[in-house]
Amino acid sequence: MIILKADYKKYNVSELENIRVDEEEFYGTFYNAILLQTCNRVEIIFDADKLEDIKGIENIKLEKFDILVGDEAIEHLFRVACGLESMIVGEDQILGQLKNAYLKAKEKGKISKKLEKIILKAIHTGQRARVETKINEGGVSIGSAAVELAEKVFGLEGKNVLLIGAGEMANLVIKALKEKNIKAIIVANRTYEKAERLAKELGGIAVKFDKLEEALRYADIVISATGAPHPILTKERLKNAGKTFIIDIANPRDTTDDIKELPGVFLFTIDDLRLVAEENLKKRKKEIPKVEKIIYEELENLKELLDKMKLEVAVKELGQYIENIRKREVEKALKILKNKNKPAEEVLDDFSKALCKKIIYDMIKIFENVESREFFECLAKEFKKHGNNN
Repeated sequence: MIILKADYKKYNVSELENIRVDEEEFYGTFYNAILLQTCNRVEIIFDADKLEDIKGIENIKLEKFDILVGDEAIEHLFRVACGLESMIVGEDQILGQLKNAYLKAKEKGKISKKLEKIILKAIHTGQRARVETKINEGGVSIGSAAVELAEKVFGLEGKNVLLIGAGEMANLVIKALKEKNIKAIIVANRTYEKAERLAKELGGIAVKFDKLEEALRYADIVISATGAPHPILTKERLKNAGKTFIIDIANPRDTTDDIKELPGVFLFTIDDLRLVAEENLKKRKKEIPKVEKIIYEELENLKELLDKMKLEVAVKELGQYIENIRKREVEKALKILKNKNKPAEEVLDDFSKALCKKIIYDMIKIFENVESREFFECLAKEFKKHGNNN
């Protein structure tokens, strides 16, 4: 297997965007291949031993990629599936992205049996890592840490959540909220269209910014993530909000400290969340050796599976070789029988001898080119043993 790899470790997001490959063109050009593209990586996976064996490889800018081959490529794929190669260690999203890439290649009919086995084993390994370890537990982005903090301190089930802002940080919050059983989500933003788009992801509602105070009275939990240059949540604005849990993840801050003076208002800032995220990341990193142990086990299992596949292919090819000889010798024997030059018993005897001689002759020719005579001797002994048993 060969993997062409370009990721966040080497390129920023805009640089990766320039490396991205057109999916339709890719599957129109390559066979036995899978294209895995996310905002943080572009990886092209081939079932091949050498680059020069890949038809159409000249269409790819190889200088942009790191090239992984054989066992190194397979191990890397397993690490990707487990989230060990992600910007956020142990994140779950990459596993779904790998599944989707596999299904796309399968749908296009561009995946070999061997490559399919490897990809499915990688997905299985990623699933094991998340079930048997804590590699994906605890939010490590500020957005996910905000949701985690709200859930631990205040509870999310049956609550009304107000998200203020619609930028990158707000998107991280939305991703984390998708998995939670909240009652309602309200999104407020100065650009109403952006608020509508985000709200739609969670089946929530969008409100215009001039309706913010009304939304604050309705909300149990407020997560503020705007890019405003000055605070938007003040003591005056929140005086009628009632019991409210506020998490401010904006930089600069969206809140003023004096809102803590209001009865029933609880405020957490981005500094509190950084501590949560850093602690969670430390916990995840402690799980890495456990995940690597799972990867090692599954790589060994895969090796056995691939060896078995190789044997099956070899046996199939050997069977086809013998069948071709059998057909030729049968044709010769049938011609002799039609001419009635010899008794049937003699023709059959000649046929069986010719078949055996041809196979033995070809085997000798083959093994003359094999360096290890021990293997040939071992094979002969095994044939003898099976012959005696039969």
